[in-house]
Amino acid sequence: MPARFWIFFLWGGLIAVNLSTRPLIPVDETRYAAVAWEMWVRGDFLVPYLNGDSYSHKPPLLFWLMQLSWLVLGVNDWSLRLIGPLFSLASLFLSRDIARTLWPDRKQIEALAPLILLGCFFWIVFSTLTMFDMMLAFFALLGIYSLLKLAYSDLSFKYLLLLGLAIGAGVLTKGPVILLHLLPVALLAPWWLQTAGFCWRHWYYHIGVAVLIGAGMALCWAIPAGMAGGDAYRKAIFLGQTSGRLIESFAHRLPWWWYLEILPLLLLPWLLWKPVWTGLRKLNFNDVGIRFCLAWAVPVFIAFSLVSGKRIHYLLPLLPALALILARAADEITDQICWKRAHLAVVGIFALLGMIMTAVPALNDHYQWRAELSLISPVWGVLLLAISIAIGLAKAKDAPDSAFYLCIASLVASLAISCAFFEIKADHYDTKAAAQEIASLMDENRAISFYGSKYHGQYHFAGRLKQPIAVMMDFNGLYDWAKRHQDGYIIVTYKDADALPESIISYHYPYKSQNIGLLSCKTLLENPSLGSVLKPS
Repeated sequence: MPARFWIFFLWGGLIAVNLSTRPLIPVDETRYAAVAWEMWVRGDFLVPYLNGDSYSHKPPLLFWLMQLSWLVLGVNDWSLRLIGPLFSLASLFLSRDIARTLWPDRKQIEALAPLILLGCFFWIVFSTLTMFDMMLAFFALLGIYSLLKLAYSDLSFKYLLLLGLAIGAGVLTKGPVILLHLLPVALLAPWWLQTAGFCWRHWYYHIGVAVLIGAGMALCWAIPAGMAGGDAYRKAIFLGQTSGRLIESFAHRLPWWWYLEILPLLLLPWLLWKPVWTGLRKLNFNDVGIRFCLAWAVPVFIAFSLVSGKRIHYLLPLLPALALILARAADEITDQICWKRAHLAVVGIFALLGMIMTAVPALNDHYQWRAELSLISPVWGVLLLAISIAIGLAKAKDAPDSAFYLCIASLVASLAISCAFFEIKADHYDTKAAAQEIASLMDENRAISFYGSKYHGQYHFAGRLKQPIAVMMDFNGLYDWAKRHQDGYIIVTYKDADALPESIISYHYPYKSQNIGLLSCKTLLENPSLGSVLKPS
C-alpha cells in the first residue's frame, strides 16, 4: 500500500477513536463551539458573539467553518470536531510536498517527514482538538510551500497568489501572527536560497505584494465587522490582541527560557530514536534544505521566547520544520542493517508503559494511591503491550519502515492513555447534562445566572441555549439578582460536596476536579449564610 494511504489510515484511526471516547473539552473547545452556535442562532456571520457580547479574542474563520459544516450536515456535535483534524491531515501531506521540494533527489525524506510529524505526541494531541493552532499550522505550511515554489519557479504569479491566500487565511485564523511565521524565512532567502543571478529586488517586491493580498483578504472582513461591532470591538480586533500579546501577556506570562526547556518534549518519541542522533552529527549546514528549515524555525522560536505570553501550542506551526530536520538526519543513515531494530528501544519503552497501565488498577487496590486508578481498565495496557511486542518483533527494511513502526506505536500509546483517562473521567469534562438542564429551565422562562468572574460559554452549545446567562461576580450582586428573579437558578462551581449537600443544590454534576450545581434563588434567599460557602469560580 502506498505511504499516503497509510498516513490516511493512521490519521483516520486516531480521529475515529478520539471522536468516540471524549466530549468537547471545556473551556476552549466548548467556548469556540459556543461562539459558532451564537453566530448561527443570530444569523450574524460577521461579528462573533459569546453570551450576548461581541467576541474579539479570535478572528472568525474557525467559526465560519463550523457553521459551514452545520449548513451541510445539520447542527451536530461531531462535524465541528473534524475541522482541526482535517487541517492536520492536510499538513501531513503538505510537509511531504515541502520535503520533495527541498530535497528532490532524496526520495526517502518525503516518506519520513509525515510519519515523523504524525508520530510526535505533541502533534497527536493537537490533531484531535478543536482549536485555532492546527489551522494556523496548516496556513503557515501553505505559506512556506508557496515561498519555496515562488523561489524555484522564477517568481511565478500563481505561487504569489497562493502565498497571499495563505497569509490572508492565516490572519482570519489567528491574526497577524501568521506574518511572524512567514516573513523571517522570506527575508532570510539570500542566506538559504544560494542561487546565482537571482533578482532580490523582485523577490522582496513579490513578498510585499503577497502581504498586501493577505491584508486585503483580512480587511474584507475586519472593516465591515468593525463597523458592525462598535468602537470597542473595532479597537480590539485591530489593536488589542496583538499588541497585548507582545507587550503584556493576558494570562500566560512565563520566563524567556520556558520554550527552550520544553522543546525536547515536543519531539518525543523521536529524540529516543538512535539513528536521529547519528544522522544529526553528519548533517551539512551548507545543505539548502537544512538552512531553509533553520531560517523557518529559529527566528520564530526566538521571537516567541522574548514575548511575555507563552503557551505550548504557540509552537505547533514550527513542528513541521523540526520534523523535516529529523527526517533529513535519518536519511543520512544509509546502512540498511542499522534500521532492522532501530525502533526496538523506543517500542520497548511503550511496552513497559503498557505493563504499568495493566498493573496500576491492581496495585492501587493494594496501595490506595487514588480511588480513580482502580477504575482504569487493564484492557488499554494489555492492548498497548501486545501491539508493542508485535512491532518490536518486526524487522524494518529501511528508514521509512522503522519510522512507520514507531509512528504506529506512538499513536497506540497516545490512544491507550487517552482512552484510559476518559473511560473514568469523560463525565467530568462533558457539560451536556448540566447544559440540557439549564436549557430545560430556560424553556420554563426561568432566569439563569452564573456565579463567577467569567463565563466561558461551556453550556451554550451543549444545551443549544438561545439566551445569554447573567454573570454575577460578587455575592452582593448575586443576592440582589436572586431577589429580582426568585424563580431563577444560579450556576455554581464548588469543590466540597459536603458544604453544599443535595438538600441545598437542586441539580449537581461532576466538573473536572470540582462540581457544578444549580442553586435555586429561593434557596439562596432562605439561606443567606451560603455567602460564606459559595465562592465565585
